[in-house]
Amino acid sequence: MQFAATYPLAQIRRVQIYNNIKRYRETELDKILQETGGSFVFGGPIFLSDLSACCHLKGDGVVYGAPDYQVWGMAWGADAQDYAMERLPCEADNYVECVALVVEGEPLAAPHYQPDMGGRRPRQAIGTKEGRFAYLVTQTPYTPEELRDVLAAAGWDSAVMLDGGGSVCYRDRAGNGFVCDADRVIPYYLVVHLADDVSEPDTTGGQYVVTAQSGLNIRKGPGTSFDKLGGYSYGAVVAVQAVRDGWGQTDRGWVSMDYLWPVEAADEGLVTDTGLRIIQEFLPAGADNRPGGSNPDTYITIHETGNFAKGADAAAHAAYLRSSSAQAAPVSWHYTVDDHSIYQHLPDCERAYHAGDGGSGPGNATSIGIEICVDSGGNFEQAKSNAASLVRLLMAKHGIQLGHVVQHNHWNGKDCPKTIRATAGAWEAFLALCGGQGFPQDTDQELKAAVDALAAAGIIDSPERWMALDFTANSVRLLLIKMGRYVTH
Repeated sequence: MQFAATYPLAQIRRVQIYNNIKRYRETELDKILQETGGSFVFGGPIFLSDLSACCHLKGDGVVYGAPDYQVWGMAWGADAQDYAMERLPCEADNYVECVALVVEGEPLAAPHYQPDMGGRRPRQAIGTKEGRFAYLVTQTPYTPEELRDVLAAAGWDSAVMLDGGGSVCYRDRAGNGFVCDADRVIPYYLVVHLADDVSEPDTTGGQYVVTAQSGLNIRKGPGTSFDKLGGYSYGAVVAVQAVRDGWGQTDRGWVSMDYLWPVEAADEGLVTDTGLRIIQEFLPAGADNRPGGSNPDTYITIHETGNFAKGADAAAHAAYLRSSSAQAAPVSWHYTVDDHSIYQHLPDCERAYHAGDGGSGPGNATSIGIEICVDSGGNFEQAKSNAASLVRLLMAKHGIQLGHVVQHNHWNGKDCPKTIRATAGAWEAFLALCGGQGFPQDTDQELKAAVDALAAAGIIDSPERWMALDFTANSVRLLLIKMGRYVTH
């Protein structure tokens, strides 16, 4: 379960640092809402065993935490209209600090935190998105770095992680919420007071792709307090008619804009022949890892990500490419494919930094780069199948021949795609998935010799089909039966 939203500052009357001197437990958040008149409440920054603040913390002019260092945090005045990220301590009436994740639109390469704050656990964060107040409270376990990437991918301009684990909790006036540790007493909560009036909808609409892997809830109104009406599946394209307070109105109800990404081009090639929709998440114009320059699209280069970490899927790599680390490298490619999705990061007609042969090398300058995810827990065979469907689409779209579908190794000798290269016959099998009927018969002399020998022995018919790797599971079954009979007689 999670709660997340953004609000224009004009709709926020107050963001309150609540000093829990009454020692309310997480199961008593309703009492805090009744006492303060707030709209919703969630957990605050980390604290010491004696329940004192250990980070920079100030509420209504009262300083609760004043460590001897300067750091990025969120600060605001009495009415939160100047809510923004600042260097703390500062003169603002309110501020909070814990672990900065995104500063001035840039995900921090190495967020600073104590070891006991690491690992995967429920998380909560506050920040800004397009100048709006933003928050996330989730039971989904993330490491700080994973949370950073999620928020950066959602477009947050600034983000500060608050306390995690058992301190993660949420409650709103409609009774929605959860607790992670019912018996825990949190010394400082954040209470958000929303204005009673609701701003008129922004009529800006458009086509968006659902990026929530578990699907996106549809609600009766613009907020988590409204009843659910159904949902949109991951990768679905949604027509948003109007936007209000971070929520989009569709023909079926309201959805959170935090889990929608604009479709940047009306392109018939957005769907593969297997029905897999490509999510376009282009790198910003002018990014250091978006070199520009024209690409004639004469080759397709196949890579593997080499990242075996659990959760290192296409969405995670899309977030990485938008990070300062990828820009500093610089590194980029056109598509990332996993076992359930395809992300596009650059238009096909642009160059990228993926082939390792220099900014103007033929690999970077003439080929479309595809990275196949090898993440732990993912289905690599399905990822290869999805990649092959993308290759088929690109071959048809740009008139690329199968002989111009090459490995990263082709351009600079790197052992990539490593897993495929390490498996006998895997590259040929992948090309067959891509449409191997036109596979040249003289490409693999060892295969040709084997096919000729089996044909001469009468074990196989149609050797040209076997050379093209154009076979089915049943044809392999029949081959094995014939081979068995041959060696036993």
